[in-house]
Formats: sequence, structure tokens, C-alpha cells
Amino acid sequence: MIGMGTKTALTPADLLALPEDDLHEYELSEGELIVVGKPGMRHERIKSRILTQLFGYQIQHPEIGEVFAESLFQLGPGTARQPDAAFVGATKVALLSDTNTVIPVAPDIAVEVISESETAAAAEKKVQEYLAAGVREVWQFYPDKRVRVRLSDRMYDLTGDQVLETPVMPGFSTRVSSFFA
Repeated sequence: MIGMGTKTALTPADLLALPEDDLHEYELSEGELIVVGKPGMRHERIKSRILTQLFGYQIQHPEIGEVFAESLFQLGPGTARQPDAAFVGATKVALLSDTNTVIPVAPDIAVEVISESETAAAAEKKVQEYLAAGVREVWQFYPDKRVRVRLSDRMYDLTGDQVLETPVMPGFSTRVSSFFA
């Protein structure tokens, strides 16, 4: 008999087996189901601008890798996160099969649009899970029109006409203000 307070750790496969829910999205953090609310208009507008820039880059540089939107990535045995956008380099893309499962590799760049309702602790936990899984960069887009770039050994903020660039996607370069226009 299972005692009171005992939790069953979920797996990414369990997450995929959940019934469709029009009101929520779900992620896993160390086997625990995390309920993620549906994003609002501001969130979606920023995400749309991010994806436009990233897909534009992918079209010009298809050999570098692929962009994913709202895709579930397995970051560990009990952790699966769904960044707003992600970039996966060609080396990892070559390992992927075309099946409808959780993507079994960590992205090289994970992009999160931070909603006003998201707590700093929840956002930080997500960043730490990404970095621990081998994500090279995490881009966090905040409502105050700044981008925080997180790397394993440092972080920095960009605003206004400062340029977002990355060695992960050679040649990618865009002004931060373009995401918030």
C-alpha cells in the first residue's frame, strides 16, 4: 500500500498520454506535473516576432539547424519542457526521427517569453533545468522590453537598439527592439 504523501514521478511519455486540455499546457519538472497557463496576446505577439526572426534565419541557413515552436523537449528522465521557441543544431537534428514523441535531445537555444504572471522562482528553475540538460543559451524575453541571455557561466541583459547575436547561429543578428515593436 502506498503511504500518504507518496508521489508517483511522471515521465515524458506519461505527459504525452494526458488528454487534450484547451485551457492549459503541461510540462514536467523532476517527475512533477507543472500546469502552464495559456498565453495572452502580448506573449503571443512577442513570440510571433521571435519565430519570424528565427524562421527567417533557418530559411537562409538551412544547413545550421532547425527552429521549433512549442515543442516538448526531454531534458532528463522526469523533466520535459516546452519552450516558446527553440533552435536545434544540425548535429542533433540528424539524430531525430520523424515520430510524434517528445524530442529526446535538449535544444541548443531555448527561448522563453516571460509572462507577468510567471514567478521569478519558476522562471529560474526552468533556466537551470535547461542549462543542466546541455542547452547552450536560454533567451528570456521580459514584458519590460528586455532580453536576458543565460549561459552556463554568465548572463547579460539587452534592451532597445542593442543587438542579439549568438555563436550558436552564426550570422543571426537583430535589434532587441524588433521583438517588442
